[in-house]
Amino acid sequence: MKTKRKGQVLPIVMGCLVVLVIIIAAMVKWLQNDTQWTVKSQRTTSAINLAQAGEDRAQWKLQSSTTTWTAAAAGNIASVTSGYNFDITYTDIPGGTYRIKITSGPTSGGSCTVAANCVTVLSEGRDSSTNEVRAVSTVYVNQTIYSALMAGGNVSWSPGLGLFWGPIISQGNITLENGIDAWYFPQKYAKGVVLGTAANPRDTNGLVPPNTDNVEWWSNYAGVPSLPQLDFASLRSSAAATGTLNIYGCQGSSSHGQDLTGTGQGSTPGAAPWDANSTCNPAPGPHNNHFGDSTNFVKTVLLDTTFSNNYVWYWDGDVTLTGQFNSSNQPYSPGRSTSLRGTIIVRGNLTIASPGDFIYSGHVPANAWMQEQKLLTATYDTAAANQYPADTGLHQNAATFGFGYTFPTFNVPLPPNSSSPNEYATVGMRGLVYVGKNLTILSYMDINGALWVNGNVTASGGSYTQFCSIFYDDTLLVPAFNVILLRQSWQETAPSTTAWH
Repeated sequence: MKTKRKGQVLPIVMGCLVVLVIIIAAMVKWLQNDTQWTVKSQRTTSAINLAQAGEDRAQWKLQSSTTTWTAAAAGNIASVTSGYNFDITYTDIPGGTYRIKITSGPTSGGSCTVAANCVTVLSEGRDSSTNEVRAVSTVYVNQTIYSALMAGGNVSWSPGLGLFWGPIISQGNITLENGIDAWYFPQKYAKGVVLGTAANPRDTNGLVPPNTDNVEWWSNYAGVPSLPQLDFASLRSSAAATGTLNIYGCQGSSSHGQDLTGTGQGSTPGAAPWDANSTCNPAPGPHNNHFGDSTNFVKTVLLDTTFSNNYVWYWDGDVTLTGQFNSSNQPYSPGRSTSLRGTIIVRGNLTIASPGDFIYSGHVPANAWMQEQKLLTATYDTAAANQYPADTGLHQNAATFGFGYTFPTFNVPLPPNSSSPNEYATVGMRGLVYVGKNLTILSYMDINGALWVNGNVTASGGSYTQFCSIFYDDTLLVPAFNVILLRQSWQETAPSTTAWH
């Protein structure tokens, strides 16, 4: 009986051995495959890292000088430097090589707000052991004016200033005061800290991570671009050439303002194009269709839609844009409101005490909706339209907007509804507005472009229903000494068929 039991053990042992042999063989095969997969993954990672190294080199080169950028944007970078037309294979990184090609404008699949101010970087990396090649394509724009509100220091945002379509970007802190703290638009990026209030807090732990809610605010943000170094000498020279340097205008009375046609109050048909009974003395200069002249006051005519030319308006000192509303809460006509188009440079203090008088259809950034994803404390962007200016639905916006036109009431406060179109988007300055010192807002004149203030912003004349709005325009081009690159798009793409050197 015992012999039979001993004989039954042998098949079991043999079976176990067979199973172990199969398992071990499978494990050996799996380990071999895993090693191959790991090596392949490492080589693939190496190739993509080499391609990204090429992108970094190209970005550094594009920012090295305005001459290099200008040539690259014109599709002629070879005229100023070599190595960026697949003409050099770089070998400075162990494990492989890379090469770079820079072309003008966006290529197929790319995007750019202003095609003439964009370049596409194609960078290819090649692993030295397998010759595997990976490629990335990046579109960059030289975005000198990159936000709706730019600040070289801290930003204290209070009622009286509304911002749409573009972010706030600060080299310091961004502080939201009581009342404005319930506005969760636009996005806010700070090298310092984004601070709210006890009722609506933002970053509650300072520079210690986490530093963002990934929707509205980013503190300690490494991607805050450098401030542009404006070419003030060129801007001032341009203003001198067009008669828009240190121009001050007259303040007309309610019954006697500046008249462009010679047929208005205080003048006769065919007479000189100003009101003889106004306080203009001497008569308006070459830009009397924008304003006349008198110390520290700038005036324009109401609802002037003919200003198609861009000028550089440049003041070495302080400026007050002054105006007045009549008993019907409408700007006096003519001569008591502002319409400046182009680049407005005020090296001193700027005081806004005037309504605007532009009426036109203007550009809206393609990604304006990104700034309005969360509007108020409990209000979000939805499929409904008109939740913010130019809103056409969930995560989409119109390409143009009617400034000064009547439009629906929004879920966010705007100037109150009225029969006057000036109550809606009372744009008085269209372009970049640069203030070297402090900005004081006493009236709800709007800006379509961007605002850059080096000092403090005080909006004592505003409220939740009457305020100065900034509608960001991402197409602004202003002469500067430095190149500020913003990445418009990034994608991995198929390598080119060009032979390697």
